[in-house]
Amino acid sequence: MNITITKTFYHTLLAGVLLLTAACSKSKEDVRTGNEPDYSNSAKSSVRLVTFNTWDVMVNGRKVTNWIFTPDNMPVLPYPTPYFPVTGKLKDSWYLPQQFLDSKGEATIKIGSPGGPSQPDYLADSFTVKDDYYQPSDYYLYTSAVDHLGVYSTTRVPRTTAIPADPTHIRIRLVNLCAAAGNGSDNGLTLALANGTPVSGVTSHIANHTWSDYVELPFGTYQFKVLIDGTEQQIPGRPPTLLGTVSPDNYSLNGTQVYYSPVQTFQPGGVYTVVVARMSGVYRYGEYPLFPNTFSIIADIDPPVNIAYGRIQVVNAAVEGEKGIHIRVDGRDAPAIAYGKAGDYITLVTGQHTISITDASGKSLAEKTIDLKGGDNVTVWAYPAAGDGMGITVVANNMGGTRIIGSNADGSDALNNLYNPLKFKMLVQTRFLNLCPELPEITFTGINGVLFKEDRFSAAVAAQHLVPGQASAAPYPYVDLGPITGGSVQVYRSQPGTLPGDRITSVPALTPADFVKMPATFYPDGNYGSEPGVYTVALVGHNTAGQHPRLIVIKHNQ
Repeated sequence: MNITITKTFYHTLLAGVLLLTAACSKSKEDVRTGNEPDYSNSAKSSVRLVTFNTWDVMVNGRKVTNWIFTPDNMPVLPYPTPYFPVTGKLKDSWYLPQQFLDSKGEATIKIGSPGGPSQPDYLADSFTVKDDYYQPSDYYLYTSAVDHLGVYSTTRVPRTTAIPADPTHIRIRLVNLCAAAGNGSDNGLTLALANGTPVSGVTSHIANHTWSDYVELPFGTYQFKVLIDGTEQQIPGRPPTLLGTVSPDNYSLNGTQVYYSPVQTFQPGGVYTVVVARMSGVYRYGEYPLFPNTFSIIADIDPPVNIAYGRIQVVNAAVEGEKGIHIRVDGRDAPAIAYGKAGDYITLVTGQHTISITDASGKSLAEKTIDLKGGDNVTVWAYPAAGDGMGITVVANNMGGTRIIGSNADGSDALNNLYNPLKFKMLVQTRFLNLCPELPEITFTGINGVLFKEDRFSAAVAAQHLVPGQASAAPYPYVDLGPITGGSVQVYRSQPGTLPGDRITSVPALTPADFVKMPATFYPDGNYGSEPGVYTVALVGHNTAGQHPRLIVIKHNQ
C-alpha cells in the first residue's frame, strides 16, 4: 500500500516535532545544576531547629541538607540544596518553612549523620514539630537527656514572643542542655557578668535540661559568663573558629584558666537565649578534637536599629578621697564616684546632654555638653588640669572592636572589610590615656620598655607620645595586650623623636592580674593570663615633689 505524504501534512508534522523538541530542551534547561528552585526565603513557621553539630535533616521524607565529608587531601566543596543554596548545610538555626506543615500545622523531622543524596547514613532521631504562633518552640538537635541508640535525641524548648517592657532594655535567659557526660553535666549553671556577678536569681542555679525565665537588663556590651555551681569553674564560650589548645580537664586555654567568652553588644529591644550544650568542632587538645559543653548566644527576637539611645559612664581621675566626685546629668543627680573608679552606665536618649561635675558640697568643678548618637558608648573622664582646675575629656569607645581594612573608607571597595577581633580572637583591647598634667608627653610600653607591636588588631602608635587629656588620634586607637602573654604595662616620659624615653620608676607597672575582674575563687590554681575585653589604661594623678601618679584600669564591657 502506497502512502502519500502531502506537503501540508509534512510541514505540520515537522512543526510539531520542533515544538516538542523545544519543550523538552526547555525542561532540561530548567532543572540543570545550579538552577534549582530556591526556597531559602520561604515563609517561615514558628518552628526553629537549632544545632551545634553536623547533622543531616529530612522533613516529611525529603532531605533538605547535604552534609558531605571531604577527605583531608581534597578541597571542601559546597553541595547546595534549595533550602540551603550556598553550602547545603544546616548550621546554628533554621526556621522551618510553612510549606512543610500539614493541615494540623505539623511536620515530621528526621536527623542523622551525614550520608548519601537521599537519606542520612543512619537515623539518629525522628520527631514531630508543631507550628504555634502563641507558643513558638525551638528544637535543639542532639541534646536530650534520653539516649537513643548511643546518641541524644531532640529537646523542645519554648520561646518567647514578648519584647522587653522597658524600651531601653533587652531580655535574656539561660538554657541548660548539658550532655550527660561532660563539664558541668551534674551541676546547676548560673549566668554571670564579666566580673562573675550573677545576672539575676532568676538565671541562677539552672538544673540540667531545664531553662530559666527571661530577665531584663539595660542594653549595652556584655561579656556573659556561665559558671558551674559549686566547682569554681566556668563553661567556655563557643568560638566562631577553631580555638587553640585547651586543657582537657577544665577546657581553659592552655591551662591558664582563661576561658573564651564573646564580647557582644546587645541593642535595645532584643531578646536572647544563652544555651549550653555539647558543641563540636571548636576546641582541641593537641591534635585531638574535644566536644565539651559550651555556651552560645542566640537571638530569639532581633532588635531594631538603635537610633534612639546611647550610654555614658563617668570616671573619676580628678578628686581623691572617700567622697570622690558627684555628677549631674541634665540637672539630675547620679551616685558619687570614688577616685580611680568608673560610675555605672547611664542610658540617655540621643541628642545633647550636659554633664556637670561637682564636689561633695555641690560646688561645680567642671561642665561639658556632649552630643550622643544612637548606640554610642561614651566615657567621660574627669581629670586634673594644670593648676587647680579640672578638665573633662570625652572618649567614644569602640565596643565592637571593629577595624576597617581596605582602600576606601566609604565601603565602596570590595577589599574594604570589617574585622571584629573580639569575636575571632581572645584580645585584651586597650586604649591608653595620659591624664597627668605635669607630664607633657608619655609612652606606654610592655615589660622592659618593649614597644607594642603593630598588626591588624593592634595600633602601636595608640600608646605613643600621648599628651594630657587627649585621646590618640590613631584611626584604630587600641593595642592588643594579649590574654595569655600580655598585660604587663610600663610608662615612660617621652619626647618628639624619642621612644620610649625615660622610665617613670615611681609608677608601678601593671601586670596581667590587673586585667582580671573575676573573683580569685574562680582561679584556685592561679590565673596566668588577662581577661579578654575592652579596657582603658590611664595615668592619673599629679607628678610633683609630694605626689606620684599611678595607672588605673577601667573595663568598659560588663
